[in-house]
Amino acid sequence: MSMRFFPLKLLILVAVWVSACDFWPRELDSLAESISEQLSGKATAWLVGGDILVITVAGSPVFRAERSELEAQAIGIAKQAIASVSAPLESIAVTFYAGEISSDQENAREFIFLVFEDRPVLQPYLDVDVTGPLTRDEIEAAIERLGDILAGDQRECVREQVEERARNAGDPELLDPSNVEFLTAETWNELDAFGKRLIFMQAIMTIALFDCARSR
Repeated sequence: MSMRFFPLKLLILVAVWVSACDFWPRELDSLAESISEQLSGKATAWLVGGDILVITVAGSPVFRAERSELEAQAIGIAKQAIASVSAPLESIAVTFYAGEISSDQENAREFIFLVFEDRPVLQPYLDVDVTGPLTRDEIEAAIERLGDILAGDQRECVREQVEERARNAGDPELLDPSNVEFLTAETWNELDAFGKRLIFMQAIMTIALFDCARSR
């Protein structure tokens, strides 16, 4: 498969990891063949940077299924990949295409997973153009990344604190980094709007974790 047909965000992901380490993309033929047989489509599987798995499925009839069913198929593929790949994985991207692989995102459905304790955690779709305070989807995605490390009451405490801090701060792009712990102006000013949202989320999540631990 030509690398030029990867979705834009995956191209960026590949470029960052390849430039940052010595691991070049490696095609996993046996995993791809197994997925192809299961879904009656043409699958490819690439291990990128040693711990990022990029999987595409083109021309499978499952593409026309309801999104919930397609999501279930993607989760199954991610679980299969974790069991098949000997290297510890950090994230998995599974993209279904209506026909041939192309850059036309209207005919593609993408599912991104982070891997925690050998289980795939589906990440909600995050709009890179969103403005205003952090959204519920952004907050829930960050909470989900914690996995099972928090008890129910602690998880709720963290969620409430993050939501309150997000509301009070407003649009992260407009805030003064000196007013938030763990943020530095030097780094902050180099970020784009979406990057500021991600880093601000990490900062207030860290603050909330400390505060909830102390209160407990």
